Amino acid sequence: MAHNVCWQLELDDAGEESVYAAFAAWWEQIRTSMDTDGDGRVDRAEFVAATMAGCDRDPGYLDRGPRLAARAVFDAADTDGDGHLDAAEYAVVFGPRVHPAELAHGFRQLDRDGDGRITRDEFLNGFTAFFTARSNVSAGHQLLGRA
Repeated sequence: MAHNVCWQLELDDAGEESVYAAFAAWWEQIRTSMDTDGDGRVDRAEFVAATMAGCDRDPGYLDRGPRLAARAVFDAADTDGDGHLDAAEYAVVFGPRVHPAELAHGFRQLDRDGDGRITRDEFLNGFTAFFTARSNVSAGHQLLGRA
């Protein structure tokens, strides 16, 4: 994931290091807390169970994992440094692999206040909801415009 984000955003070395470090920290959290059977792998059942339990049990869990990675992605994508992602900055994160209509829908879903830009909090909330959604009706579940 980190490689794809860095490639899409054409980051410099410092930007890449920041994104890779955030994703590495998230992976370390996953590896150390989710491999419940000790086989050195985190399967889907372990990931889902640990993510949901972590969210329910530990309010700081998300800040040390997915939100850490999402902050790094947001900061790298916010190329003008204004604290918001406009539609063009948002589109670069996902690149040409996602249909423009899906990107536009995802953007509207995350832009909770409808002002035409995504704040850091809106992005973090959507990204977090994408990884922790318990139903397909949350905006985060539609991060890419797909329900």
